[in-house]
Amino acid sequence: MNSTYSCWPVMLVVYNLPPSLCMKDEFTFLSMLIPRPKQPGNDIDIYLQPLIDELQELWNGVYTYDASTKKFFNLRAMLLWTINDFLAYGNLAGCATKGRYGCPICGENTHACWLKHSRKMSYCNHIRFLPINHPYRRKKYTSTRLRDKTLLCPTIPKGTDVVEQLRKVVNDFGKGRKKRRRDEEENTMWKKKSVFFSLPYWEVLVVRHNLDVMHVEKNVCDSIINTLLDCKGKSKDHYQSRLDLKDMGIMPHLHPYEEDNITRLPAGAYTLSKSDKKLFCKRLFDLKLPYGYSSNISNCVDVEKQKLTGLKSHDCHVLMQQLLAVAIRGIMEEGPRVAILRISKFFHGLCQRVVDKKEIIQLELEAAEILCKLEDYFPPSFFDPMIHLVVHLPREVRLCGPVQFRWMYHFER
Repeated sequence: MNSTYSCWPVMLVVYNLPPSLCMKDEFTFLSMLIPRPKQPGNDIDIYLQPLIDELQELWNGVYTYDASTKKFFNLRAMLLWTINDFLAYGNLAGCATKGRYGCPICGENTHACWLKHSRKMSYCNHIRFLPINHPYRRKKYTSTRLRDKTLLCPTIPKGTDVVEQLRKVVNDFGKGRKKRRRDEEENTMWKKKSVFFSLPYWEVLVVRHNLDVMHVEKNVCDSIINTLLDCKGKSKDHYQSRLDLKDMGIMPHLHPYEEDNITRLPAGAYTLSKSDKKLFCKRLFDLKLPYGYSSNISNCVDVEKQKLTGLKSHDCHVLMQQLLAVAIRGIMEEGPRVAILRISKFFHGLCQRVVDKKEIIQLELEAAEILCKLEDYFPPSFFDPMIHLVVHLPREVRLCGPVQFRWMYHFER
């Protein structure tokens, strides 16, 4: 679909309601509409300023009449957090969402390496998120991955630390401003000081901007499926990624080689044969699901070309948590298959409506273990920011509650 116009709605949700009501349409308020031919980008702070002024007034208190008790009282309210996709996360928080500091949670402690041939950043070495006495730090890896086992879990900066980092940042709004040089972008993760820091309580909040589980799950699902089916232009495993492996001196069994003047790429543990790809697509095409369970996924499956196209966010949600385990059964090596099954189970546990604190703490450990397992089989080009963000999702569930009150399904429908 070719769109020549963009419109950004800003909505408010009242959390001071029963869980069954707070995400209903009748309790969602459209506070403003930002009409533009193009997205506002970092200039969104200019449009949000009237809303910030009203939020400051609500924080100080507004003299309000209560119709139920027929009395006046001082109404106070605060902005708890923002709900947005990852690109809007960078615009609202004023931080980078790609490059050297592509993880806004790790901040300046982000561990990323540049892949020369793939021309992208890779976010690996998730072993640092495991406890210091974890068996993964002691075992010898058979995949010859370059892991720094001495790295410790990065410290997540507090709001006061962020304010200190932003003291020297000067906001420069407007489309006519000069673009920052690439070396300047790589030396700092901050593009501006967010307008939300003008709220007196913003810097003391533990979670100010939510990672959207809906978009993270969709991107993880797309990356796995496109890599398994080797979709042209979408797979994370390609000739350039194999050259990166050769330059890094890891995974020698996947290095490209010459044979009869032809460059050949060895099959990885996750590589599916043509018959396996056809079987994978055939299983999804033949699935019969209850009415209302999901959309007709068979319309997105091309069995002859062995690819999936047109998957929506909820299709990926169902695929990731339920159907992917059925589709890959018995058609690849056990190692990568178990890793994919574990990440499917991880998202299923993450999206439960009832949160058990002990289970969420276990999911935090499970997320790091899963990413370490994926690092054993998939090339570094597979680990983009969305794959890395999986390790931070359980923390936000532990601090903020179930994802059903913080993801984008309600707002995008």
